[in-house]
Amino acid sequence: ALALGFDDPAPDLMEHKPRPLKQPILSTSQWVRIALIGILMSIGTVYLEKINEATSQELAFTMGFVFFSLCIVVLALSSRSETASAFNRDIVKNRHQLSLYGLSLLMIILPVKLNFIQSWLGLTEITFNQWLICIGFAFALLLVDEVIKFFMRRSRSQHENEIKTAVAAATD
Repeated sequence: ALALGFDDPAPDLMEHKPRPLKQPILSTSQWVRIALIGILMSIGTVYLEKINEATSQELAFTMGFVFFSLCIVVLALSSRSETASAFNRDIVKNRHQLSLYGLSLLMIILPVKLNFIQSWLGLTEITFNQWLICIGFAFALLLVDEVIKFFMRRSRSQHENEIKTAVAAATD
């Protein structure tokens, strides 16, 4: 919602033809990407909770909460474009969008740091290394999404080249 609601529109937005009414809003490749990312988020959350469960239930919940929440922020950054990389400087151009990402990160940190929110949510303080583990897992998810985007760009480029070749052949 952050990327969709507050991001600047793509510069070439009006150059795209509207989607035909009969065409689904999400393509098969988009559904596969959403499902894969969701499954990986679920696996990561359950894994982090399971390996920390022996220490304490609160630690397990906290690790799951932090990882899952960081994934939401990471995916907000990544979902700004279906095929363009999240690793670009476009994000710093929109200060409002950047401040919303910062606010999201603050809403992840506060429940872990403030005692009254910790007890209300059943969370606990985590160490710096535990933060790094959650950040690393979330970053790994971003890298998986970047690989998916790479193949989507490649596939789309090949499809566009085939169309150009077919059009050129038809006009000759």
